[in-house]
Amino acid sequence: MRPGVKLFVGNVPEEASQVELRELFEAAAAEPGEVLNVALMKQFAFVHMRDEEAAERAILKVNGHSLHGRRVIVEHSRPRPKHTVKVFVGNVSAACTSSELRVLFQQFGPVVECDVVKGIGRRDERPCPFSPLGARHPQVESRLLFLVPFRYLSLP
Repeated sequence: MRPGVKLFVGNVPEEASQVELRELFEAAAAEPGEVLNVALMKQFAFVHMRDEEAAERAILKVNGHSLHGRRVIVEHSRPRPKHTVKVFVGNVSAACTSSELRVLFQQFGPVVECDVVKGIGRRDERPCPFSPLGARHPQVESRLLFLVPFRYLSLP
């Protein structure tokens, strides 16, 4: 038995709360204490289950569950591909989509993953800081996360 199994939860509606997700996974558990942690992001979450058995049970019971009219996806979390690096880009317009930015940056090499992180916990939809740098510099309003193969990254 592997302790602390991390699950990825996708297609999470914006209306969902961390408490609501915890309750959903606890309802799928066979006994109390199987849900160790819930980390809710924008439209996805990570849920840490006590062990592999609890994780498999949660996948079977919660995958495809309708939450605020959206069917959530629950699967084992996969690690970031090897030989890749995250690149943060700030001051991205709130109107930009990840698809548009992916096309823009693919001219420099393959883009493995691209996410625009917007106003988590804010009343408006302005993009928000994503990294510790943003916490020290609140004037930075948005960051774009790219995951690119390491060999394509060139630093000044």
